[in-house]
Amino acid sequence: MANYRVWYASRDPYHCIFRMIRLLEARGGPVPFEQLRVLDMFLMFPSLLHRLTLTTALRERLRSLEIEPPTKTFVRLPGTASVWQDLQIYQLTALKRLAGLGLLKREALRDRNASLDRSQAPAELLQHAISQNEAAEPLMRFLVEDLGALPMAGSQGLVRRAGLPSRGPVT
Repeated sequence: MANYRVWYASRDPYHCIFRMIRLLEARGGPVPFEQLRVLDMFLMFPSLLHRLTLTTALRERLRSLEIEPPTKTFVRLPGTASVWQDLQIYQLTALKRLAGLGLLKREALRDRNASLDRSQAPAELLQHAISQNEAAEPLMRFLVEDLGALPMAGSQGLVRRAGLPSRGPVT
């Protein structure tokens, strides 16, 4: 019998690096670390977007994306808070690696923001991120423009709307 290895994109820090590059490229400016982590979670598992508490307008935009709900995509997907906690180690590793490679602007890092330094990023990697973003343009726009415009904290904040723990490990 052959030995097989199973690969999970959600547990691959290099896949996470690429997802974060995609989000930063789509945003075109600085993104707070915590917001980048939330957006990355939804980019990795778009079906979790159905679990968000959204305004009527945002709910309609989400419906227009035609993303299947978690019940049709997964046999059993843990709660959003569990997914958030599981992704944390890979997301923090990815952020540290991006900073270590000099792909994040130093001045943004001081303010706990991530901002892509395009001059340091390999052109082929950026082009691949751009083409992936174009292929998923409606989803990327929803994540970066619609969810990215929501405040992170407060009763109407993204953390609360997503059902994420408001306190937890320091990022």
